[in-house]
Amino acid sequence: MRCSPVHGARVLTLALGLGLLCSCGPSVLRSPTPPGPGVPRIANLRFEPDVIKAGETTQMSFYFEVGSADIQEAFIVERGISQFQFYQSLQAIPVDLREYAGQVAGTVEVPLRWSAEGVRFLELYVVTKKGNTSNRLRAPLTVR
Repeated sequence: MRCSPVHGARVLTLALGLGLLCSCGPSVLRSPTPPGPGVPRIANLRFEPDVIKAGETTQMSFYFEVGSADIQEAFIVERGISQFQFYQSLQAIPVDLREYAGQVAGTVEVPLRWSAEGVRFLELYVVTKKGNTSNRLRAPLTVR
């Protein structure tokens, strides 16, 4: 069976695109700090609702614990499918968490608005003032 030149070009383009996505991944993610005192841990990432229309707002929530009570910010890494193409954001989206400083545990609730349609696989991690990085959580979000 023989592939047409157009088919071969599409396969090559897809392979190059996937290679770029894989190589870009580490540039937007910080390595998690090994568990220990002062290292944040997060759990139960949710988007309510998890299906929204473009331009609407969803409520992101997650639980955190950090013994040092110095939570500072979170970062969202966006990957997804839009217009039949896979993509990954080249920069993490910062979320200011300074209002939770001084708390050793709690639930963060942040409204987020998305303007472009697509299926997203959002990955979240938290960083403290001392630079300790939490584990990562993923959750889907669909924007119609």
